[in-house]
Amino acid sequence: MKITGIARKKGTRWQIDVDDEYWAILDAEIIVSFHLKVGSELTEALQEEILTAAERRRARERALYLLDYRDHSRGELVEKLCRTVDREIALETVDKLEEMGLLNDAAYAQKLARHFMLTKKYGARRAVLELRRKGIDSETAAWAVDQVEPEEDQLTELVLRKYARYLEDDEDGKGREKVIRALMRLGHGYYDAAGAVDEATTRLEEEDDYPGE
Repeated sequence: MKITGIARKKGTRWQIDVDDEYWAILDAEIIVSFHLKVGSELTEALQEEILTAAERRRARERALYLLDYRDHSRGELVEKLCRTVDREIALETVDKLEEMGLLNDAAYAQKLARHFMLTKKYGARRAVLELRRKGIDSETAAWAVDQVEPEEDQLTELVLRKYARYLEDDEDGKGREKVIRALMRLGHGYYDAAGAVDEATTRLEEEDDYPGE
């Protein structure tokens, strides 16, 4: 088998024809690396080697593009790469990125944990779940969440800012239970949620007793 045509397609990509038939689209980097030119002989083994190298390059470029867009966990990046390349190559690519320091699950998990717990106000349980959904393993997720120390009155302040209307004139206690359920959906335990609601209710009552001028 012999290369009978090399034609530019788009950007750095070129179409390679073998024995006057379309064979592959390759990046210029691959063409140069394998010294490909019209007239080059291609054995089946060499063709397979070239296509594997092209797939590795595609995986690398895709991974770098995704990481440039935003941080990813190892698992998340592997799954995205597997949409276009073989899983073995996806894993190999991610391994190299980790070796280069471009991918760090622990650092990413810490960043996400702080976002979920301090910005989104999620409880530890919900934060771990969200980290797992991002491809972080359970052990790293639990560790990252454990590193975050929410402000002491964070949950009470959340209730006052977002749910105070349900606690005003709540004679039958339905508003209280509604707010507690809302906090539990954010991943907070029942007793933590109930304590925050009761503290917020006390503050609201104190404000009614001592209105500002």
